[in-house]
Amino acid sequence: MGFMEPGRLWWLVAVAAYAVLLWWLHRRDAGLRSRVVEPALQPNLVDSHISRRSWKNILLMVALVMAVIASARPQWGSKMAEVKRRGNDIFICVDTSSSMSAEDIAPSRMAAAKRTLGLVVSQLQGDRVGIIAFAGRAFVQCPLTLDVDAARMFLDSVDVGLVPVPGTELGSAVRSALSHFPKNSRTKKVIVLLTDGEDHESDPIGAAEEARKAGAVIFAVGIGTPQGEVLRERDAAGGVTGFKKDEKGETVMSRLDEPTLARMAEITGGKYWRGGTDDSVVAALVNEVSSMARQALSSGVYRVQEDRYQWFLFLAVFALGAEFVVSLRKGHWSMVWRELQEIKWEIPRWGKKTAALVALFALLLPVSARTDFRSSMNEGNKLSIAGDLEGARQKYFNAQVEGPGMAEPLYNIGNTWLFEGKFEDALRSYEEADRLARHPQLKSAIAFNRGWALARLDKTPEAIEAFKAALKWNPRDEDAKYNLEFLKSGKKPQKPKDGKGQGKPGDGKQQKMSKEDAERLLEMVKGQEQALRDAKKKQKKDESKKGGGKDW
Repeated sequence: MGFMEPGRLWWLVAVAAYAVLLWWLHRRDAGLRSRVVEPALQPNLVDSHISRRSWKNILLMVALVMAVIASARPQWGSKMAEVKRRGNDIFICVDTSSSMSAEDIAPSRMAAAKRTLGLVVSQLQGDRVGIIAFAGRAFVQCPLTLDVDAARMFLDSVDVGLVPVPGTELGSAVRSALSHFPKNSRTKKVIVLLTDGEDHESDPIGAAEEARKAGAVIFAVGIGTPQGEVLRERDAAGGVTGFKKDEKGETVMSRLDEPTLARMAEITGGKYWRGGTDDSVVAALVNEVSSMARQALSSGVYRVQEDRYQWFLFLAVFALGAEFVVSLRKGHWSMVWRELQEIKWEIPRWGKKTAALVALFALLLPVSARTDFRSSMNEGNKLSIAGDLEGARQKYFNAQVEGPGMAEPLYNIGNTWLFEGKFEDALRSYEEADRLARHPQLKSAIAFNRGWALARLDKTPEAIEAFKAALKWNPRDEDAKYNLEFLKSGKKPQKPKDGKGQGKPGDGKQQKMSKEDAERLLEMVKGQEQALRDAKKKQKKDESKKGGGKDW
């Protein structure tokens, strides 16, 4: 059992103090009576209201304790419920031009930009996030997706030289983001720029005006210093071989262009910060984005914990009613009844009140109170959503002990291993879960996640068979169909460099790539191929020229 508002349980301290006070008063009164009347004579001389008062105090204490527990919202068991996710659409545009190799921010501008990018992606909750890399041309590195784990996979590939077209076109990055926002969407459009602000005639101010008209907000983080830094040229081993020169043969000095970035943000109603190694900039950026109004992005059916406060509220009301019924003197209710009989026109009114009280009790009765292994499962899900995978796994192990024949604990244990990047451990848990699973939907989910883990281990044939099994149990699973075709085409999912996933099992966010995300991913691949073709054409044109333009 868990509590949604555990802080309210501290009121039990006040209830306990009140109980101690009543006990002390009772002992004091008993001491005074013993001084005046002999104990053997007290039953005959002292009214019985003393013992009745003790019962009234006990019932009052029970009512207060039950009311405090009810206010803390105790939860156990679970149910399936529709949950809507709200957020904004955010494109993060990262400058990958040669000027980002400058070292005026240690160890380099690019390293600082990547660090900022990683922190922003990991801290945005519920938003669709996409990544755009730009230099002399901009293209989508990761399409808009709710799957933060998928977006994080692209971080390692972002580096200087990723875009094959040299130069810096800040305006193109903004226009690319605008063209890839979903059309006719009511969600807020946010563009985050991570760049030194240098631009080579792409009209960034004009692009900001276009963003304002489209309803997009630009938040800019300047990477670099206004004093600037020369651009070092290095060999394959990392040694400095010289300094970049312009077409006049002069050493290039790259500087942070703060006025341009600040103006772009101002036009769209956004903000500008100078970035670097201070993580407070990331916190300020995330707070600004999170404070914006959010629209529904998706909905799904998830398992949620059930409130069981009705039990305790009913007991509190019942105890209060009993405390009211217990009178201090004998014959009290007989006297009340005689008075009611004399005032007969009052009886129907009392009957209505009694019926209303009975109806209230009926409404407060809980429909069900399952106290099985679901409590451990729900505690594990709560820890998973909070990011405590180790703690969640322990709760799932407890649920496995409480329900040894159930497949769900093993399935969730496998998910914790999967999101930690421990794919072999995840596969072992999935195999045990599949052996116990009986429901087709659960068997399909187990097979799907097995396929994902196998694909991450480069075991493509086994992954294909796993996705086939997922389709066998759930032929309508479009995600499994897409992944199956994706693997059959000879392609493999990108793997993080360190092999560690950072998703949270139990929140339903990051276990599958949706069909919509898959279509955007294909569009992104097409954009990359077009960028490569354009780069080759540009290189051929440059080779035919004697002089060169700005390539940083």
